[in-house]
Parts: sequence; structure tokens; C-alpha cells
Amino acid sequence: MEIYIEYAFLENFLLDGALLSLSAYAAKIKCPWGKICLSAAFGAVFAVIFPLLKLSFFGGAVLKWSVGFLLCMPIAGKFRTKKDWSRYCMVSVIFMGLSFGFGGALLGVYNGFSLSGLGSSFSLTRAPSIVVFLGFFFLSLSVVWLTKKIYARRAIVNKLFSCSVIHGEKSIRAEGFLDSGNLAVKNGIPVCFLSPELIYELWGRDLLFEKSEDGGQVCDEMRISTVAGEKIVPLYLGEIEIKTDSETVKKQVYFASLPNSISREYKILLNARTFEGSGA
Repeated sequence: MEIYIEYAFLENFLLDGALLSLSAYAAKIKCPWGKICLSAAFGAVFAVIFPLLKLSFFGGAVLKWSVGFLLCMPIAGKFRTKKDWSRYCMVSVIFMGLSFGFGGALLGVYNGFSLSGLGSSFSLTRAPSIVVFLGFFFLSLSVVWLTKKIYARRAIVNKLFSCSVIHGEKSIRAEGFLDSGNLAVKNGIPVCFLSPELIYELWGRDLLFEKSEDGGQVCDEMRISTVAGEKIVPLYLGEIEIKTDSETVKKQVYFASLPNSISREYKILLNARTFEGSGA
């Protein structure tokens, strides 16, 4: 059997480079391509030399793990603060997870081929190229998709606050999302948006879509622009109490019902002006 060292080096260089790039992306680290190529080249050299070393199973495993952690060092950058070390740990964990996941996926595919009963005409020696390409392609897509979902969820969680919507003697607790793009104001009062069920529970059904002439439950109205065009929504005057890590903010605001702006993670879309003057 002939082994072409340059092909083995190139294959491992590309795979390590791709795994390191995905790890940096997942950890939200902007790493120059030069550092990624340097680490990938080191990993490729190790992959070519490793089969020539006579090591025990334990010794080989320790060496592989050590080299894996070493490859992630240039990606993480400096090691001056705890934050730098935490970034390095994150990159290392992601890189190891992707490596094991990728290897496990390929092993599963190989086993599937060997048990598929395709006949003697099918040879595993002809399968690796396309299997590696497709397996790594779909793994990469999964990592990118999952990373976006995780960071999108984290972005939402970081802006979620425990709130109480108050009208008269009624009060309902719900999660509120601070939307920096919501600057709606009516008569100098910020406008927050609630899910329809909260509006119903607090103000009732009868005056939900009618403006009261005698200053009843619906206090005003406002024209807003949506994907479906402009629409007029009723405004309900009430109070909102927001708990932050440092204080509790209580403010008089208008509430409006806008179902398309409400997510399953929260029931209230807070106004960016809600915290003005509160010191939060």
C-alpha cells in the first residue's frame, strides 16, 4: 500500500483548519487566518508523524489530547486575564466536541455502509472522499445553525426582565423584553406592547377595540406601521414595574396590543424610554 504524505498532510490541514474556524466562530472569536493556518499546519504535521510513533494506548490518547489543546492556543490569543483563559477553555471544548462529533459521525456512516449489504462490488475504499465531504458539510451547517440559535437565545435572555403590569387593583407578572428599537411615545408617555391575552385579562373584552369617549379603559389611540400596512391601535393607560439586578423601576406607560411583536420567550415588549431617569 502506498501512502502519499503530501495528500495526508493536505487532508489533515484542511480538516483541522475547518474545525478550528468553526470553533472560533462558535466561540465568537475573531481570529486571523494566519493563526488558524499555523495551528492547522501543526496539526497536519502531527497527524502524519503520529502513526510512526510507538506509543501505548494511554500514551497515544494523552498525546492526542495535549496536541488538541495546543492547537487551540493561537486561536484564543492572549492569556493575561481570566476572560482570556475562559475563551481558551471554550474554544478547546468546542474543538474537541466537533472533532469527536465528526469522527463519530463518520464511524457511524462507515458502519452503516459495512452493514448495508450492498454487495461485494461496493468498496469502502471508494467511499471515504464523498462521505467525508458530505459528513463534514452537514456537520458544519449544523454547528453554524446551532451557534446562531444559542447566541440569539442568549441575546434575548440578557434583555429579559421580570415585570408586573398594573391597572387599578389588577396586576399580572410576565417576562418583558427591552427593545432598543421601540421608541413609541404618545403625549410624552412611553408605549409598551403586550400580548393580547394580557390586554384581555387586565382591561376586559368589551372595550378592546373601541375608544371610550368618557375616558374609560381605552384612553387613546396610535397609528403604527406594520408589514401589512398602517393600522390604528387603542392605547391603555397603566403602570409597569420592572425588576433589574440593581433596582425596581415603576413607571406610568401606555399599553397596546401587537401580537406579531411578541415572542414565546416574553409577553411584554418594553419601550427603550422606560428606564429614562431611573439610573438603570
